[in-house]
Amino acid sequence: MEKQIFCEFLVVMMLLSSSQIKGDMSEGCNDWGISALMGCPHSIAKKLPAPRTPSQGCCTLIRIIGMKCVCEIVNKIIEDTIDMKKLVNVAAACGRPLAPGSQCGSYRVPGA
Repeated sequence: MEKQIFCEFLVVMMLLSSSQIKGDMSEGCNDWGISALMGCPHSIAKKLPAPRTPSQGCCTLIRIIGMKCVCEIVNKIIEDTIDMKKLVNVAAACGRPLAPGSQCGSYRVPGA
């Protein structure tokens, strides 16, 4: 079951990285933001339990790419696949917390 969910997650991320679905997203961050999400599937997938801490590889991508690029590419399709609360927690655990009240896709970070 977990392997199937992981595969579904990767398929959605690969589709999003194709030019057919990108639409009018900001040109500068598309590939980078998708790369960060693809590096963290076990930590942010809706249908999987979150590990206590994100993997080192996940955090490396989040720190290098930054949450600005990740949040810029988050759209409805991505939000249907990932748990936004988990994404916010991963960002904080990786040393790149999102400011309370800030926007990531259509999700508003709690606290403001």
